Formats: sequence, structure tokens, C-alpha cells
Amino acid sequence: MKKAFAIISSILNAALAALFCIWLFGQNRLETVCVIAAAVCTLLFAFLMTLFVKKLLEDWFSSEIEYVETEPLRRNRFDIRHPWLKIVVYMVVSRIAILVLAYLIDLWANGYSGGIFDTMRRLWLRSDSPSYLGISERWYVTDGDPMYHIVFLPFYPCVIAVFNLITRSSFASAMLVSSLSSVGAAIMLYELAAIDHDRRFSMRVVKYMFILPAAFFYVSPMTEGLFLLLCVSCMYFIRRRKYLIAALFGALASFTRSPGVVLIVPMVIEAVKDIVNAYRTKTRRKARLWLERVFACLIVPLGFAGYLLVNYAVWGDPFKFMQFQREHWSQQLGYFFNSASYQTHYFLLRLDESDLRLAWGLWFPNLFCIFASLIVMLPNAKRMRASYTGYFLAYFVMTIGPTWLLSAPRYLTAAFPIAFAMAYMTRGKKADAAATVVCAALLVLYLSANALGFPVY
Repeated sequence: MKKAFAIISSILNAALAALFCIWLFGQNRLETVCVIAAAVCTLLFAFLMTLFVKKLLEDWFSSEIEYVETEPLRRNRFDIRHPWLKIVVYMVVSRIAILVLAYLIDLWANGYSGGIFDTMRRLWLRSDSPSYLGISERWYVTDGDPMYHIVFLPFYPCVIAVFNLITRSSFASAMLVSSLSSVGAAIMLYELAAIDHDRRFSMRVVKYMFILPAAFFYVSPMTEGLFLLLCVSCMYFIRRRKYLIAALFGALASFTRSPGVVLIVPMVIEAVKDIVNAYRTKTRRKARLWLERVFACLIVPLGFAGYLLVNYAVWGDPFKFMQFQREHWSQQLGYFFNSASYQTHYFLLRLDESDLRLAWGLWFPNLFCIFASLIVMLPNAKRMRASYTGYFLAYFVMTIGPTWLLSAPRYLTAAFPIAFAMAYMTRGKKADAAATVVCAALLVLYLSANALGFPVY
């Protein structure tokens, strides 16, 4: 296994180094600090990737065997009772607190400007929210500014449209869908953590998931709450070895946001582990294990394939969204280390121009979350299940790579392995208390920036 680790990690790191060199020598007049930022980001990613390879091989070829046919991952209901009511109360109280705090900050900054509902619309209908509501009301169109809404995936607007039958208000429906999805995501996250850990650890995972700096987006009319629910549910059923159910949630996740397709990474990792264990234990019906897992892995990308069909039905071109992203938003797939470079450039540029709202409201939060997520994941990769780290790496590459990244805090908040890493870091009471205070303070600070009209995306 040591030889395999050395070969695989060397190949991956050499490929990463080659990509970095190709990028570096293709740039013109890069500031030194931007090169340093890109290099540090690459090194952190490389270290995490190396730890992932080691843990992956250990998980696949460990001397400890999980017997596939006996479903060993079913939790002991007597030892670990469902604290669902406690989770629901925590979620409801914390979400109401976020809404009230945002309202009070706006009231302090701007004075009374109308009814609560109108103020809520003004506070939360920002960034991509109006686009999702527009899709829920009139679907995709081919003229006017709404024609660019094709770049937003359909499942979240579809769920809003269903709730519209009850609320008769797209805004109310969107807020309701996001809030209910967040509560469901918290419960499923607890259930996922409880497969391997005790109740206290699992509750910490839930706590940190929803006090990360950009966690207020879980109550906004955005996809994050629904997307997190689908991703965590997919991972939970993968761990329970119910691959077809997991594949359904994975397909819905990739029909909600394009990074949902990377759920195929943890699914493949867990499937290979199951197949290896099946052969080692001489489990019967190996063909069935193979077919079920391969079929499930093929289902996950079908959600995104459905989105391509929507593009074709509306525009006659399954990749029309890519054209609009490139021409209208200068957005293409790129390298995550390039993002670290230009984010640093724009942060320093805005400081020089004394444009503090853009510097501290947009570029610095992006940089902070890019580096903080890698730093938090690194010391915990040895303890975390390889499939979780693999998911984070793939998710990080896909979400941080775009050539015009504006929403790094929001994207990374939906990466559930970060909450597991935080829980591993805070096993001691003092560490837990300190981390809770820091995370809550950053959440309040970022929420305040959003409420005060800073460019928070």
C-alpha cells in the first residue's frame, strides 16, 4: 500500500504542479503577492489531496472489514436516540434570530421604511434570488433581461412554484422552501454524522454547519438550503448502502446546482470500498453489488443532463447557458489557484482606491473562505472518511475555479465536510466554546455587511 500511495500521490501532485506552471507562465505582469497567494492555495490543496490519497487507500484496503450483506451501518436507536426536536428548535430559533437581526440592522441604518414584509423583500431579494423567483413564475424565456436566467438550474424554482399554489407569493414560497430545507438538512446531517460518531459530536456537526460565516444564506431565497438537504441525504443513503435512493437525491442535487454532479465522487469511493470488502469476505451475489453501484453512479449526472435538455427545449442548444455565462458574466471554468490570484489582486486594488465596500464586502470574504476552508480541512483529513474529503476536493475545484468568482463564502458554506472538520477540531470544551464564538461573530459580521448593502453575493 505504501508503494501505491507513493505512486498515486506523486502522479497527482505532478499533474497539479504542471497545471500551476502552465497557468503561471501564461500570465502577464502578475504581482508577486498574487503569485504567492496562488502558490499557497495550491500547496494547501496538494497537502490535502495527499492526505486524501493515503486515507483513501487505508479505507479501501484496511484490515478492518465491513460486511456488506449485514448492513452494519444501521445506528443503534437505543444508544443514540433521535434528538430531532432539539435540532428543529435550534434551527427555528437561530433562523428567526438571523431574520430579526438583519431587520434590526437595517432599521438602525436606514430607519423605518415600511412594513416588515416589504423590508424583508428588500433585504433578502438580492443577488440571484430575483432570478429564481422569475423562473418560478414564468419559467425560462428567450427575450429581455430574463433570457439570461437560463444559467440558473430549475429544481429550486420548480419547488417554489409548487409552494406558490399554497402561498400565492413567490417570495414567501422561496423563504419557506429554504427554511424547511435547512431544517431537513440539519436532521439528515445529524443522522449522517451519527453513523460513525456519538451524539455530542453529531450535534456539533449540525451546530457548525449553520453558524459558518455565510450560513444566513440558508434562510434567503437561494438554492443553498435545498442543495445541502439533497447532498447530505445522498451521502447518508450512500453510507447506508441504499445506492439507488442515494442516486435519486444526487440527481436532484445536480438538477439544483451544477456542483451536485461531484456527488459521484463519494459514491464511487464508497462503492469501490463495498466491492473490495465483498471480494475479501467472499460475499455472494457480487454481480448484483456491481450492477447496483454502477447504475447508481450513472444516475447522478442525469439531473444535470435534464438541465441540458431544458436548455435545448428553450433555446435549441443544450449548452446555451455556457454562452451566456461567458458573454454576459465573463464566467468560464478555470483553476482554483487562479481565483486565489485575481481575488488578491482585486482586494489590494480596491484598498488602494479606498473602495472599502468592495474590498471588505466582496474580495476579502472570498479570499478568507478559500484559504480558511483548506486550512480547516487539512489537520482533520486523517480522521475524516475518505469519501467526505474526496467530495470536498472535487467540490472545491468546481466551485472555486470559475474565472469570475463572486460567491465563495456562499458556495463553501454548503460543503458539509467543513462542518465535520470543525467538529473534529473542537472535541475539547474550551476549543468548542472558542470556535463557536468566532464562527458566530463572523456570521453576525457577514450578515451585517449583507444587511447594510455591501456587495455580498
